[in-house]
Amino acid sequence: MFEVIDQIFSLDLSDRGVGKLYGPARAQTEEALCLAAANAFTGLKDGDHVFLLTGSLTRNWVSARIAETDGPIGTAALARTLSYGFNAIPVVLVDEFIQDKMAAMLQLAGLSVVSDAEARAATGHVRPTRVAVVRTCSTDDDLAREQCRDLVNELAPKAVVTIERAGMTADGTYRNSLAQDFSEGRARLDYVVSEARARSVPTIGIGDGGNEIGMGNVLDAVARHIPHGAAICPTTLTDILLPCGVSNWGAYAIAAAIALLKKRPELAHPPALEAKLIEACPAVGFLDGFSGRLEPTVDALPAGVHIGIVELMLAAVKQGIAGIPVSKKLSW
Repeated sequence: MFEVIDQIFSLDLSDRGVGKLYGPARAQTEEALCLAAANAFTGLKDGDHVFLLTGSLTRNWVSARIAETDGPIGTAALARTLSYGFNAIPVVLVDEFIQDKMAAMLQLAGLSVVSDAEARAATGHVRPTRVAVVRTCSTDDDLAREQCRDLVNELAPKAVVTIERAGMTADGTYRNSLAQDFSEGRARLDYVVSEARARSVPTIGIGDGGNEIGMGNVLDAVARHIPHGAAICPTTLTDILLPCGVSNWGAYAIAAAIALLKKRPELAHPPALEAKLIEACPAVGFLDGFSGRLEPTVDALPAGVHIGIVELMLAAVKQGIAGIPVSKKLSW
């Protein structure tokens, strides 16, 4: 069923070329990508930190306060799974001016957004309180490098996941899918990933456009199959890469794989929560990265498509837990 979940998240419904990146990424692991990612969390204990990096400042030539729906929704979903499933502390790292928006999404997912000290108190008490922390770093390269090193040293994350987080290219800029420089106002969170890798902390990249952290793992394929691929592909690598039809789907896939490993279907991302999060985006202030509109869509796909993807993953989890062979799952 893990391979089935991989097939679901890698559907290239927008025909952007990302479907051709799955094979090269899969060749770098010995198991399904969602399972390889989920295995990074199996040893989590109460109060352990997991870093989740997200936030695409899709129109930062207008304002650094404008970010898209893809990324924050998936981050909120995975944060929920990590908190509910392990009593871990998801530390969500985003750009300064969207911290309040990200906090709103986490709250909708059932998590109280608190300080680091409050999170430790919450996860250390016998009475559970589901929490998350939201942090940022500087846009200045030297200061960001120092802050990211200090953050990794301070909180000692057990894993780092990047979800629709643009990565730094070889010339030190960030590029959108049109190869335009959209570095303005962007926290240089790439250094969290490089610091984690230097300490052998598992790192996971999730992306759908070729310009996200981790896409350097399959640079040749990005250059071959993605428009402007050679120009937009970041240099920051991750241990595992999930190339997805929509980046949120990769986060849902990891949640589904965790649910399947733990035989707890309630840890998978619920379809009702997906609907709730997408519908909330216009009021929170996240817009569709394709249309530029404040509307309840993600990458120009309506909410029903994303809910359907979530339902398919949940069905795979339930089938897997029930022990129903893949060959019989369509026996009706």
